[in-house]
Parts: sequence; C-alpha cells; structure tokens
Amino acid sequence: MKKLKYLLIFVFVIILFTGCTVKKKEDDTPKDDPKPVEVDETLFVINDLEFHFDTEKDFNGIKYTISKDLKEANHDQYIQYYLYQDSGPNLLFFRIFYYENKTHNDIRNDLGIDSSFTEEKGKTDNVEYSFIDEKRTDGTIHYYIIDKDNKSYLINFVSKYDIKDFEAKAMKYIKF
Repeated sequence: MKKLKYLLIFVFVIILFTGCTVKKKEDDTPKDDPKPVEVDETLFVINDLEFHFDTEKDFNGIKYTISKDLKEANHDQYIQYYLYQDSGPNLLFFRIFYYENKTHNDIRNDLGIDSSFTEEKGKTDNVEYSFIDEKRTDGTIHYYIIDKDNKSYLINFVSKYDIKDFEAKAMKYIKF
C-alpha cells in the first residue's frame, strides 16, 4: 500500500511538473503581434458622412487642403466651403477671411465677434494662431486668427454637428 501511495505521489508530481512546464512554454512563446491599424489622416466624418482632404488650395497667400466634395464660394474678402443636407441643418461651413493692416479688434468688429469671447494662443506644426470659441451648446462656432506679416487670416468653423476631427485636421493642413 505504501508503494502504491509513493507511486501515485510520484506520478502526480510528474504530471504537475510537466503541466507547468508546458504552460510555461506556452506563455514564453512569442505571440503574433496584431497588425497596426492604419489611420487615414485624410478622412473626416460628419453626421456619418465620410469625406477626404484631397484638394490643395490657395487663397491670398494661405495654402490649405480641403475636400473636393464641399462646395466652394469665392468672395472678395473670404472663401467659403460648405455642404447642405437634404434634411436637417447645414452640415458644415468652413471659411477663410483675409485682412490687410487690421488689428484683431478690427477683425472681430467686422465679423461681429463679441468682445467677451477671449482669445487663446495656440499652434500647429505650421502656424501660430489666436483661438476664439463662442462656447455654443447647439454646435460649433470657432475662429482662428493667423497673423502673417501685415496680413491676417481668420479661419471660421461652423456646424451643428461634432466637427472636432475635421477642425483639427483642417488646421494641420494650413501653410504659407
């Protein structure tokens, strides 16, 4: 009986040792690294509609990239890109205003931007700007004023939808 008991303990120890070794080997084996997810930096989505930054443009010395799917309206003082929807509010307005020899107060007065909205300094890899947020609860109205020599450009974003991704990417595409 003693021999059987020792034999069972021996077999149990062997099984336990072998099981741990196998498990350890499984844990030590390198796992396949998941393929990195490719992010399309040109893609932006607004109200479940997909667009791409795919067209380079220039307006009075400022260079930028925009989607060919947005409609363009060129005015003397500004250029506008927009898209209407069949139902619901307009999808988006993206405008670039151009000023020469104007102060920020002059620009704000011209566009009716309330003086109570403060300007915050910011920058991308390409430009430094003053940012104005109208702090709306019913959508986005943001302004970015970029000064270059004696010229100023005001970039305006307006939408009832979440356009944070579009706005951030559009600002990265701006160059001189």
